[in-house]
Amino acid sequence: MRLRAVPPTIAAFTVASLFRMLPFKAASGFGGWIGRTFGPLSRRHRIAEDNLHKALPEIADEEADRVLRGMWDNFGRMMAEYLHLDTFDRLVADHDDLITFEGVDQLRAVLRDHRRVIFVGGHFGNWELGPLINRLLDVEYVVVYHAIHEPYIDRLISKCRSKISRRLVDNKNGRKAMVAALKKDASLCLLVDQKPQYGPLVPFFGRGVKTTTAPAKLALRYGAPIVPIRVQRRGGVSFKISVLSPIDVSEIEDDDAGVEKVTASINGVLEEWVREDPAQWHWVHRRWPDSIK
Repeated sequence: MRLRAVPPTIAAFTVASLFRMLPFKAASGFGGWIGRTFGPLSRRHRIAEDNLHKALPEIADEEADRVLRGMWDNFGRMMAEYLHLDTFDRLVADHDDLITFEGVDQLRAVLRDHRRVIFVGGHFGNWELGPLINRLLDVEYVVVYHAIHEPYIDRLISKCRSKISRRLVDNKNGRKAMVAALKKDASLCLLVDQKPQYGPLVPFFGRGVKTTTAPAKLALRYGAPIVPIRVQRRGGVSFKISVLSPIDVSEIEDDDAGVEKVTASINGVLEEWVREDPAQWHWVHRRWPDSIK
């Protein structure tokens, strides 16, 4: 007798209910165990392994195993932490040392010179925590996200995100909303490390990959600096959120060559982060044209 697969909606509801009942540190730890235990058994593990060796062909097998275990641990923890994002918001308000910020004064200086900025980041650490820097400084902002195909799971994640992010925009219909936000002096938060449906081939680990040009186009059109935000898990539920120096676009022409130049600069920042700590990045997406299916 064959076992029937559990529908994704029921599985998501069951797991979410379990994580909600646990204190957030316990939920994160349990999520990490689930990630480390079951992530390597999934088909996504093969994709992650293939991507890792494409990007870092010199990596030894033992080190690759450590990186991927760390990635699955981080992902499992993050899934559990979704249900406790309001806890992190309170930690910021209480200045708890579980979350530290770096570059806050630098960001204040940028905001004094510019009414709004375009924050860019990637799927590192608990990437949902990046907007906390805006809550700390009381910056008006819009978070652009990619909707999930399963409606219940998408609603659940959006509800969790809303505990940190006041305004959410689906990137499928987001261009008008992003332009409107910038015109109203609101900042934008975008994750830009996944393959879009359309986009030029821009270098990433020495190979051309489809890359979104939205931040570059908007920055050049509206004169908004691009500010990279990096989220690092320091262990358990301890995080460091760093504001990096802005990518200056003031001397770059608003044309195709300028857009690709700015986009390549963004990819360069992301690549540097991956090389510094590859276990923090989520390797499971088909980032390269020849990634395995």
